[in-house]
Amino acid sequence: MFPLIAILLVGGGVLGGLKAAKNPKLRKKVAGIFKKADNRYQRFLQRHVDPLFGTKQRSQQMQEFSGDYNAQEVDVNRRLGLSVVNTGLAVLGAVFYPPLLLVSAVGLLYIVGPIMYESLFTLIREKRLKYSIIANLSTFVGLLGGFYVISSLMIVLVFLAFKVAARTEAYSQAALMDAFSLQKPVLVWVLVDRFEMEIAFSELQIGDVVVLSAGQTVPIDGYVVEGMASIDQHILTGESQPVEKTVNDKVLANTLVLTGKLHVQVEQTGTDTAAAQIGTILNNAANYRLDHEARSEQLADKLTLPALVASGLALVTVGSSGAVAIMNSGFGSTMFFSGPLSMLSYLNIASHNGILVKDGRSLEVLHTIDTVVFDKTGTLTLEQPEVSHIYSSAGWTEAQVLHYAATAEHRQTHPIAKAILAAAEQQDLVYTPPDAADYEIGFGIRVHYQGQTVQVGSSRFMLQAQIEIPADILVQQEQCQQIGSSLVMVAVDGQLIGAVALHAQLRPETATLIKQLHQRGLKLYILSGDHHQPTQHLAQRLNIDEFFAEVLPEGKADMIKQLQQQGRKVCFVGDGINDAIALQQADVSVSLRGATTVATDSAQIVLVSQSLQQLDQLFEIANGFNQNLNRTMLLSYIPGSVLIGGVFLFHFGMPAALLMYGSGLTTTMANALAPMLQLQKDPSKRMVSLRETHHNKQN
Repeated sequence: MFPLIAILLVGGGVLGGLKAAKNPKLRKKVAGIFKKADNRYQRFLQRHVDPLFGTKQRSQQMQEFSGDYNAQEVDVNRRLGLSVVNTGLAVLGAVFYPPLLLVSAVGLLYIVGPIMYESLFTLIREKRLKYSIIANLSTFVGLLGGFYVISSLMIVLVFLAFKVAARTEAYSQAALMDAFSLQKPVLVWVLVDRFEMEIAFSELQIGDVVVLSAGQTVPIDGYVVEGMASIDQHILTGESQPVEKTVNDKVLANTLVLTGKLHVQVEQTGTDTAAAQIGTILNNAANYRLDHEARSEQLADKLTLPALVASGLALVTVGSSGAVAIMNSGFGSTMFFSGPLSMLSYLNIASHNGILVKDGRSLEVLHTIDTVVFDKTGTLTLEQPEVSHIYSSAGWTEAQVLHYAATAEHRQTHPIAKAILAAAEQQDLVYTPPDAADYEIGFGIRVHYQGQTVQVGSSRFMLQAQIEIPADILVQQEQCQQIGSSLVMVAVDGQLIGAVALHAQLRPETATLIKQLHQRGLKLYILSGDHHQPTQHLAQRLNIDEFFAEVLPEGKADMIKQLQQQGRKVCFVGDGINDAIALQQADVSVSLRGATTVATDSAQIVLVSQSLQQLDQLFEIANGFNQNLNRTMLLSYIPGSVLIGGVFLFHFGMPAALLMYGSGLTTTMANALAPMLQLQKDPSKRMVSLRETHHNKQN
């Protein structure tokens, strides 16, 4: 790897000189050599160096959910390699060939240039000091004082800290907008003077009436003026069950017509549709990062001004040696290094427990969370409902009702069919495929089975077929709606024989998790695109504090924002495409493995084991991290304070500064790495101690 890094160092200088060169072939050839060496170097780090910053579990999870390096980490990798080579040049110069010291000094200035630029930019534009200014000043002072090797080693440590910090963050490279991008049809059918006519989609205007049939994706937002159909709105609302649409109902672009036929009056087209606007929001937020600096970085920045003032006073009172000693004391910089290490320790603990924290800063924010908001379908509940009850009528048995329902839904793949077939399998019912099946224009299926006509669907479907619904079934339907269940009617040869009640199937761990989060004093909400009644029933069933129902994706983000404006720190847990905007709006965002790619890309934390129970473990880990970080911060004050006092009282110089800096860095790093070392020594012990800590805190 040394030759590759050397090529990077030399190539960087050569490329700079070739920028103004007039020979494009030579410039292109040199650039190609430089790029090839850089790619090999980056791959070497990814395979052999990155695993040193974490356990095997975290490395695998990062690769699965985060992809390759982002541009920022690529640059950090380059400058880390260059700083190592530059230190080697400084050592060679000090021992064998002094002119190399000047080369190393120039290389050092080149390497730290971006840090100085960023520090000055922050100082001028934001009127605040960053600790990196001290790192730069100590480098310049060290070079002026002839400390070439020490200055180079300090910069290696600085970029090593940057590398550790980069390993606490992961950025998805997926384009979030693609999930909502609308595949515009070339041609559409419109109604003109009661006749259907095909025109170019680009010619479509507001007020036109579009004709949509089963299997078509809705290309516009509008209102139904004629017809009935079943619409899959999963991509927008997250709800797995199709929605019945009829006259005056609104339909949205990017939804799918499952059955039936509609005449829809155009209200919005192109970039004005709800789906396109969501895509734009996601695209603008594709490079989203939490606007939050790590607490360790904040502390280091806050100590910058005191360190500069102390160094200035030392220059006036005890001389330049004292000023240089304070500049290199590491007062605050130990947090700059050990803070990311502490975070990395707990990120690895999280990974060991099946939790990938992609952005380490979210682990720190999690400690301040007071509100958890859950998406309903796919998060608290499974997408597939379950059969809760079977109602029979007209002398038929419950087993017969379920048998005919399963026969009709045989080979269907939508969630309702899966629930009915699962219930039939549990009761060991034997059924054979129907002779023929077809979807009716409306909200159900009709099959021919052994000379009988079987119809399964909604009450609207039955009324459309002029099938009378008994009064007792209508009563049951009303009661089911009140508790958030749905009723699927079953008819044979034009007579209603019964109905199958379906309700949302809770994740097995949901009830226990809700109790645990309440014990932590957290306020809980449900946020759903489903109707009011089923959402309310689920909230009551789980004893969840509040709920928001019938909310579209952009509305979900608005609800999160409202809670934040009330002063709440919000963690949002979602798993669908429709949750992407809300996941980005929340202070901390959590998704589950197996969720849509957009959800896991948007979320800062992924529950890899697909269990909500990990959410309680996540809060335990966050508490442990903050306790460890507090100890690290306390330890970081001691050596710097002792050195500054020693400079003024006992005229300490650079040797004392290096000694105190080394001892402080060793102590804080040991504390930061202790949890990860304990995890590697005894993987089961770490979570036990975390649980004991939480239990003691409650008592």
